[in-house]
Amino acid sequence: MKQKISTLAMGIVVATTLLTGCGEKEAPTVKFINAERVMQDSGLAEQLKARLGAVDEKLQQGLKMAQENGARLPEEKRSSALLADRQLLNLEWQHAQRQANSVALKAITEAADKYRQAHQLLAILPTQSALASAPEADISKELAEQLKDKKLDFGALPEIGVKGEQQKTAEASADK
Repeated sequence: MKQKISTLAMGIVVATTLLTGCGEKEAPTVKFINAERVMQDSGLAEQLKARLGAVDEKLQQGLKMAQENGARLPEEKRSSALLADRQLLNLEWQHAQRQANSVALKAITEAADKYRQAHQLLAILPTQSALASAPEADISKELAEQLKDKKLDFGALPEIGVKGEQQKTAEASADK
């Protein structure tokens, strides 16, 4: 009986020691963000929309040029040339969307990493990856505030033009 009591007492002492040690050191924390909400609340979504609108306008001008040049082609080549031009413009549109989204996401990622370092966090994850989290773990508002004055640099608009005879001749000789 004495042995059971001493074993139980020893177990209580060990558990108390372990629990006391846990209270001294705070565990690293994980926070969450809703990237779409950060985009909207920070104004980055407006910048992204403006950029894609400018790219779309540029590509529509390119389509108009392609249609005007296609009208000069013989009938049998016209439809295939216009289809090829539309496919090329569609690829350019997809590339511009990916590039613009990448610039916006990079800005959010950089702001999140600065926040993580400043607050000594273990990680910042998207809210979609959490099965459950406390409302105070969502730092979307704080990141949106940090990004309010951020001006995104998307680079130059895509250049759209028509191949001239010199370009066609140069490409034909390069292919040989």
